[in-house]
Amino acid sequence: MKIASWNVNGIRACVNKGFIDWLDEEKADVVCLQEIKALEEQFPKELIERDEFFYIHPAQKKGYSGVTIISKKEPIEVWEGLGIEEYDNEGRCLIAEFDDFILFNCYFPNGQRDHGRVPYKLGFSDAVMEEALKLKKEKKKEIVITGDYNTAHTANDLANPKSNKNSTGFLPNEREWMDKFFANGFVDTFRHFTPEGNGHYTWWTYRSNCREKNVGWRIDYFCVTEEFMPKVSKSYHRPDVLGSDHCPLILEIK
Repeated sequence: MKIASWNVNGIRACVNKGFIDWLDEEKADVVCLQEIKALEEQFPKELIERDEFFYIHPAQKKGYSGVTIISKKEPIEVWEGLGIEEYDNEGRCLIAEFDDFILFNCYFPNGQRDHGRVPYKLGFSDAVMEEALKLKKEKKKEIVITGDYNTAHTANDLANPKSNKNSTGFLPNEREWMDKFFANGFVDTFRHFTPEGNGHYTWWTYRSNCREKNVGWRIDYFCVTEEFMPKVSKSYHRPDVLGSDHCPLILEIK
C-alpha cells in the first residue's frame, strides 16, 4: 500500500500545473492533500469525477486552508475535524479509519511572523495528538499522522538554522512540542530510514531561486505509532515533483 501526502498550496492552481499527471503516475492508494484553498463546489471537475472516494474538509473562509483525502478503497469511517470548533472552522484535519490503521491528514497552523498564532498552533497540535492516542486505545489500531506540521524538528531539517532560530517553524517551543510528540510514542518515518544528514527538504520559499539551490525546510512528515513501524517499508520525498512550494511525500506499507 502506498500513501502520498502533499501540501498543494491551492488545488486549482496545482491542477493547472500537472497535478493529475502526477496522480496517475504515482498510483498511490491514498492521497492526502493540505492547503487546498477551495470549497467542495470549487474543486476541479476532472478531479471530482475520477473513480475514487473523495473527502473534503474545507475552511469556512474562502481560499484558505482545507484538507482532502482521495482513496481508491472506501475507508471504514471518516471524521471531519477534531470536534473543536476553533480548529474545525479552518478545515485542518480529516481522519480516516482503514482495516489496519487510522490515518490523520493534518494541516498544522503557521505560527505567523509575529508569533501571534503560535499558541493556536500548539493547541491544535496537542488536540491532534490527544485524539490520535484516544482513537488508538478505543479502536485498538495503530495511527498514521501525515501533513504539513509547519515545524522543522532539528537543525538538520532546514538549510539555515542559525538565522531562523527566532522564526516560527523553528522556535524552541514548537520544537519542544515535536520532542513531546515523539516521546508519546510516535516515530518520524523519514528519519527512521534517513537518520543522518541535511538537505532533505519538503518546502522552499518561491523567493531567490531557493528550490533550485535547495535552500529549504523539512516541515512535512509521515509519523506513525511505534508499533506500526514494522509494517512501514519506505518513507521518502519527491522533490522532483513541481506544482507547489512543497513537494509530495510517500509512505509505503507492507
